[in-house]
Parts: sequence; structure tokens; C-alpha cells
Amino acid sequence: MILRRLSQSLKEQNWMAIGIEFVLLVVGVYLGIQVANWKEARVERELVRGHLTEIAQDLRMHLAIRDELEDSAKLRIAAVDYIYDQAFGIRLPVTLVRASERWEAPPAEAFPPEQLDHLMGAVNLVRISVRSRNGYESLISSGRLGLLKNRKLAHQIQAYYGNFDSLLDVQSNVLRPFRNDGARDQYPLGLSVFDQRPAAEIVALARENPGFAAYLRSQREWAITQYHLMSDINEETAELLAAIEKELAAP
Repeated sequence: MILRRLSQSLKEQNWMAIGIEFVLLVVGVYLGIQVANWKEARVERELVRGHLTEIAQDLRMHLAIRDELEDSAKLRIAAVDYIYDQAFGIRLPVTLVRASERWEAPPAEAFPPEQLDHLMGAVNLVRISVRSRNGYESLISSGRLGLLKNRKLAHQIQAYYGNFDSLLDVQSNVLRPFRNDGARDQYPLGLSVFDQRPAAEIVALARENPGFAAYLRSQREWAITQYHLMSDINEETAELLAAIEKELAAP
């Protein structure tokens, strides 16, 4: 319509009308581009919010099993403490010295008397964090991380998953392989991974076999290590979840 009027004005050499029509044409094109950009930005913003919502769900899953993982580590510590107390009459150190770090063993209750016939199950059960990262992988693969205007949150998400991957690597590539190798070394002693027998027999095997006793103590040390690594990542999980929920709540 505007182009038709502009053409007619050119034929009539109506320069004022031409100027007005030209301005209207430019303004119309500009507004059209702005509306298109606004719609595109809105779609992209909603897509990013969808990714953040998925990440928040994954983080809640991480926190949901926090107690289960920490309790597993503490039960391993309690089991080894019981065996060492009964076998050698000693209490193992509560402080684990790692190069420049010193980690305190978490407070753990005495090993439950009703589970004494399952000491090896407690010693050898190494629970690990779930690899729940669908939201983050979707965000990265889509290339939309750069669309997150809250750059502090973007960096926080990347740093968190870097640390989370490190924890998964330690659990999958160190803790479980150590348990698997140690369990295999116990076969000559007649012990299976989740062996069920009177606690007195386990205590006697630890007293008579220095290699088995060393494995037990090492499992305790790895349990302390895992507990502290999980505690650190759990704090980061809670902080990141709070930051994402705040971002999602913003208008």
C-alpha cells in the first residue's frame, strides 16, 4: 500500500508526499525488524529458561541422594573401626592427612550390632553420585549457554559441572576399582565381596592377614576422602540451585 502510494507520488512529483511515504516505509521496516528481533529474543529466553529448569531438576536429584551417599561412607568407616577395635584394640586416627590437607573423619555412630554378620557388605559397598546432567548437556549441545545474559550464573554452571565431573571420575575410576581389586585379593581368604559370616571370623582374618588389614584401613581412608569430596560438591549444588531458582523467578 505504501509502495503504491510512493509510486503514484513519484509520477505526480509530489515531493512532500514522497518524503512522508518514504519515512513511513523506513519506520515500518524498522518496526518490523524490531518486532521480529523481540520475538526471537523471547523465544531464545524461554529456551534458556527451559534448560535452566532441567538443570535445577538434576541438581535436586543430586541433593535427594546426598544423605544416602554420606551414610554409606560413614558406615564403611564404622565397619573398619569395629574390626580394628576388636582385632587390635586400637582406635584409628580421626584425622586423615593428605599432603597439605587435613580431613576429619565424619562423626559416625558405632556399627549397628544387628548388622555385624554383614561387615564385608558395609566395607565393600561404595555408592557413587548419579550422573544426572541431562539439562547441562542439553544446554551445551544447543550452544545456548552464551544466550544466558547472567554471565556470573553461566560461569557458575560451568565451574560446578567441572567439579562434579572430577568427583565422578574419582568415584568411578579410583574408589570402585580399588574396591574391586581389593575384593579380588581377598578371594584366597575365602571372602566374597558381600560376604556374610560371623563378625568374629572377619576380625580373626584381619588380625592374621596384614594385607587384608591394610585393605580395610585403606577403604576407611577412601571413605573419609569421598565424604569430604561429596560434602564440598553438595554445598556447590545447593548454591547453584539457589542461583538458578533466583534467575527463574526473575521477571
